[in-house]
This record gives sequence, C-alpha cells and structure tokens, in this order.
Amino acid sequence: MMRLILFGAPGSGKGTMGDFIQRDFLFPKISTGDILRSAVQQDSAEGGQARSFMESGGLVPDELVIEMVRQRLSRSDLGTGYVMDGYPRTLTQAEALSRIACESEKAIFIEVSEAEAVERLLSRLTCNNCGAIYNRLTKPPKRDGVCDVCRGRVERRADDNEEAVRQRFRVYAERTMPVIDYYDRKRVLARIDGGGPAARVYETLKGLIA
Repeated sequence: MMRLILFGAPGSGKGTMGDFIQRDFLFPKISTGDILRSAVQQDSAEGGQARSFMESGGLVPDELVIEMVRQRLSRSDLGTGYVMDGYPRTLTQAEALSRIACESEKAIFIEVSEAEAVERLLSRLTCNNCGAIYNRLTKPPKRDGVCDVCRGRVERRADDNEEAVRQRFRVYAERTMPVIDYYDRKRVLARIDGGGPAARVYETLKGLIA
C-alpha cells in the first residue's frame, strides 16, 4: 500500500492535486478537515471534544487529531493506497503517522510563490455545504453562486482576504517547514513547482506516483 503525502502552503493547489489523484488512482483522499467535520456531524466522542476547541477558536490538540486519523486509516477502504491532504502539520503528527505501517511512502512538496498563492486564494470560492472549491477566474461554478456537486451556496471565505492570506502563508512556513525537513531526512521527499496551470502541475506530480 502506498502512502502519498501532499504538502504545500495555502493556495499551492494541494487540494486540487489530491482530487486528481483520487480520481485517477482511486486513492482515498484523507483530509483532517473532512475527518473533523464528519466526527462533529456524527456527534462521536472525538467529535464532541474537537467541537469544543473549534468553537472556541483554538487548535485541536495533536493527540486528538492523531487518534482520529488513526481510526480513519484503520478502515478497509484504502485499497492500494491513499493520499494525505493537510496532514501531518506538526513533527508529533509526522512521527505518529510513521508508526502506521505502509509498503511505500512518498511526500511531495508543491512549491508556489507567496504572490501566486495570494492571487489564487483571493479568487477562491468555496461551497459552504460540501466544501467543494472553485475559482472565479479559472474554475467558476456552472451556475453563479451554486455548487455543481451539492447545489449548496458558493462564496468567498471570510478569511480569504489579503492580510489573512499572507498571515496564513507565514504561519505555514513557521509550523510546517520542520515537517518538510523531517521527510527530507527520511529521503522520501520530492519537490515540484506548483506555479502555473493545475493540469501542468499534475502531469509532473503523476510522474512521481506511477
């Protein structure tokens, strides 16, 4: 079983790349955001704990996130591989993930300039129901303001403003770059240029998987 880990700053396109991989390789895309939302909706014990942190604006503790990811990866739907999107975010999470067995592992760092990331995020639109992502310039919904997938409302996130986006970019560099270094030391890290059209970036990424 292959474990593929996607890294990239906000606006790097890692979510889009994860969707493409899921489509073409049938690797389930494992997103901590999806896991947290699902646990909260199901009102599980872990979901209840996570909700209290999320509602107060705090970070969900590593121990809780690690346990929820462990439970997700214990399910039988992973097939020949899976792709991690947005996890691990800390060294503690990375070390915990390494303790979960897999036959092969590859981490891919999608590099993009701050200027391009900001431009992408200021054009981003998100479905407030299913989380599907659009771009008002390059990938608008077929019907203005309506999600193609679930018919939910599509709009710009409140935190997709320039000041907030630049702050998220800086926080990412501070918190996640040590994790990039961790996988570099394990000799499983590849770096690709995430600038330009998504289709071109994906062609490069595909060559690292096949």
